[in-house]
Amino acid sequence: MSKKEQSNITVASPRRYSLPKSQILRGRRNFQKLFSEASLIHSPLVNLRFTTYSSPNMGFKIGFIAPKKIGTAVQRNRTKRVLREAFRLNKHSLIDTVNDMNLGVHAALIARKADLSSQEVHQQVATLLEELRTRLLSINK
Repeated sequence: MSKKEQSNITVASPRRYSLPKSQILRGRRNFQKLFSEASLIHSPLVNLRFTTYSSPNMGFKIGFIAPKKIGTAVQRNRTKRVLREAFRLNKHSLIDTVNDMNLGVHAALIARKADLSSQEVHQQVATLLEELRTRLLSINK
């Protein structure tokens, strides 16, 4: 038997690239409120719908939506998985901004078509989150 080699990484990354369950938007009421009162940011593959709360107790929560018009359950689940991964890797500047501003933000990433390539989705989610960040900063001024 061979020994397992140790990693060359000596310092842990200062960022945590996790997406805890506490940041996932759940519940019918939350989604109804999001769709009735929210603002929308468009992109060709993914839309971002968000609403802000003055109370920081609401926290930052995000949902991932793949409508039935996208295709079968397998396609919708893959699409949501790609959206979650893209958000997980690009969320840091947005969450830091929300925490600094003492706001509550609920948002949803909504896929517009199936068979999304990961690279395209990552780019568009990054631009959507940056646009949301600039809108939040302009609201706070």
